[in-house]
Amino acid sequence: MKCRDIEIHAIAYLDGKLARNEAVAVERHLAGCSACAERLHGFSDVSSRLDGWEPVQPSPSFNARLERRILAEPATSAGWRERISFWFQMHPSGRPALAGALLGMMLFAVVLARYNPSAPFPLTPGSEGTQRVGTVSDGNDELALYRDLPVLEELDLLSNFEVLQEFETTTQ
Repeated sequence: MKCRDIEIHAIAYLDGKLARNEAVAVERHLAGCSACAERLHGFSDVSSRLDGWEPVQPSPSFNARLERRILAEPATSAGWRERISFWFQMHPSGRPALAGALLGMMLFAVVLARYNPSAPFPLTPGSEGTQRVGTVSDGNDELALYRDLPVLEELDLLSNFEVLQEFETTTQ
């Protein structure tokens, strides 16, 4: 047994709660290690002094005086800051959890702001605020395909299936 093992088993050894083979290992270590033997003797000394100590009995009127003092205190409700600070003191993982929740909400807000399914068609340069409605050609007119190419290259437009359904209705 090593010195750090004695630290773990010292109180159980003094209380006689170790298994026989562990108690023998502790005794063998104590015979060869004076530092651990001295430390265990200190534990034993403190334990024996505590066993001889009689607890102090409060005066008979202690409970009545305490109750009067408690009732004399004005009742105050804890504000929201005290309630939150109590939660953070009791739960050390509260700060990282709160930071993660805030980060998640911010990310969700950014994604929600970037994705707008009701966004209008992109404006072509020089259209002066008018919306360009694309036309889908039957493939015979190559110029029409090139004219519609900027609309088809717009990735946001392609990912918006509602807008693509509008294309189908205009061709029919």
